[in-house]
Amino acid sequence: MFMKTIKIGFSNFFTPFNVNDNFIVNILKERYDVQVTSDPDYLFCSCFGFEHVNFDGIKIFITGEDIDPDFNLYDYAIAFDDMKFGDRYLRFPLFAWLFSLKTAAKKHKFTDEDLAQKTGFCNFVYSNSMANKKRQDFFDLLSQYKKVDSGGKYLNNIGAPVANKYEFQKKYKFSIAFENDSSPGYTTEKIMDAFAAKTIPIYWGNPDISKDINPKSFINCHDYDSFEAVVERVKEIDNDPELYRSILSEPIFKEEKIPYEFTMDYLREFLFYIFDQPLETAGRRAKFSFRQNYSNTFKKMFSAYNKRYQNPIFGKIYGILGAVHGKLIKK
Repeated sequence: MFMKTIKIGFSNFFTPFNVNDNFIVNILKERYDVQVTSDPDYLFCSCFGFEHVNFDGIKIFITGEDIDPDFNLYDYAIAFDDMKFGDRYLRFPLFAWLFSLKTAAKKHKFTDEDLAQKTGFCNFVYSNSMANKKRQDFFDLLSQYKKVDSGGKYLNNIGAPVANKYEFQKKYKFSIAFENDSSPGYTTEKIMDAFAAKTIPIYWGNPDISKDINPKSFINCHDYDSFEAVVERVKEIDNDPELYRSILSEPIFKEEKIPYEFTMDYLREFLFYIFDQPLETAGRRAKFSFRQNYSNTFKKMFSAYNKRYQNPIFGKIYGILGAVHGKLIKK
């Protein structure tokens, strides 16, 4: 069977990232003869650097982080924003990439054995200390009611970071599931990890999360006027076993199955659309006019930045900082 050959590359993804074995490559191999090369026709770009500005071929931006795609620099984008942009954009938030999504989607089918494991009140598992301060504010406030066990590197109060987040979380009734920041559409793994462990998430981040997730299945801080009011709601649920069970029994998706727009088939459809087109007509960025000037400005800025830091000492320092940032932002 003939398979179209496509030459792809990757730029500015998190560390470590295997360019030869990842979701994108594995999906594309179902339909194409995929060549991963340093001289690609198509470049998948993420947000952990700027080297991709020098690439003039077809660029596909992918991020699960809280950053908006710039369609003056990219032909296509896969991100979290709830928007339309012709045939150039796919909303596919970070939680849709997770293996744990299928487990989370079944959380309402809990057993008495699952409940018997819940000997703890609430957990908090984070290593990133550079997030919105609201996360720590809520942790401190809820801790005044009962101890919240912090199992990550950040605010750890159990002796050491936990080795397995899932095994740790499933021992608790509640999980603090706060994003790094708040943006419409921006939903990461945090709430799904809490669901997968059959806990009730206390969520803050995406103010529109109820468009994606059944609002009866979690505590949405955006529905309350203050964190004090959220804590009162947690107290109410904590002290009413039947209320707790009723919330835990709510499916996270209204039809009790993962919606198509959060499935790998939805992602496949978008990717195959891009690569089924002839290479000559698949591009979407303007090659002339003001947009090209805009792109050239970024190239000049990056070139000047590189020149400034080409000194080996600066390069080493920048590399260390970049690696640390990559590990932190993944949390």
